[in-house]
Amino acid sequence: MSIGAYSTDEVLRRVSALGLTTRKGKPVSRQTFHMILRNPLYAGWVKSGDLLVKGVHEPIVSQKLFDDVQYVLGENSRTAQPRQVVNAEFPLRQWVRCAACGKGLTGAVVKAKGLSYYFCYKKGCRSVLVRKELLETRFLQILGMLQPTYELLQQLPEIAKRQWAAREQRVRQEQKSLKGRIVELKRLNLEGIKAKMRGELTQEDFESLKASNLEEIERLEKQVTSLESEISTVQQLISESEKELVDFQGAWKRGGINEKRELQTALFPDGLAFDATNGFLNHKNRQIMADLLAALREFQSASGLASPAGFEPALPP
Repeated sequence: MSIGAYSTDEVLRRVSALGLTTRKGKPVSRQTFHMILRNPLYAGWVKSGDLLVKGVHEPIVSQKLFDDVQYVLGENSRTAQPRQVVNAEFPLRQWVRCAACGKGLTGAVVKAKGLSYYFCYKKGCRSVLVRKELLETRFLQILGMLQPTYELLQQLPEIAKRQWAAREQRVRQEQKSLKGRIVELKRLNLEGIKAKMRGELTQEDFESLKASNLEEIERLEKQVTSLESEISTVQQLISESEKELVDFQGAWKRGGINEKRELQTALFPDGLAFDATNGFLNHKNRQIMADLLAALREFQSASGLASPAGFEPALPP
């Protein structure tokens, strides 16, 4: 569960196939299993009503493991689907923050309406609820509005250097996580074989478990080999700057999820805040507001000076 790669139902199905039952030997219900995953007792805590105190008993799982599972389940999740910070369907997820509370926006698909949204999920706030297409269009408008100055182009190699260091760390972490999941799946296969030999697993359940694991292992191994072949978006921008054809909008549109995140972080290291009324043009985004004010002064004075933050809005002729 802590990996965030499986739904609660899938995990329950797998551990049930390996022999998990209630004390009376009956199948563990979904509700009971969810309560087990939520129970802080296993991490060494005792809860009574709203009171939570450290127990004197020895924890069964580490605090970090318990916290990781709670994050995957989500603060108020009823469906207990895995929550991933980096999601190809929502490239601005967690990177764009709610201007009111500072919490990173999450994303979700409303299947009944067939629509996707970014929204603030913090209790007592929930100030932002915006269609995915609208938020990403507004972000692209910001990218299109900003033209790199000479100073920024000079900084691109250094930005690329920082991004490459972060990329190497991310690739190593992702590979470690993927390989760990592969090892765990292979262990599950072995446990399934042992359970089948002991007569604790039917042939049908064993074949289902084996097929599911092998399919997942193959998918994960492909992800491991593809990580090193990613193309750095910032490196592409350097080559474009040499030709004086830097296209932030195009680079973001063309890039995969990791390339999009790299570009976002390279241009706005602290992310951006979104306001339900003013969008990205709010006081929390000081870099953007400073650029716009500088551009307004430039337009009024016709001085032609570039903005000090490294960008200048692309004003119409």
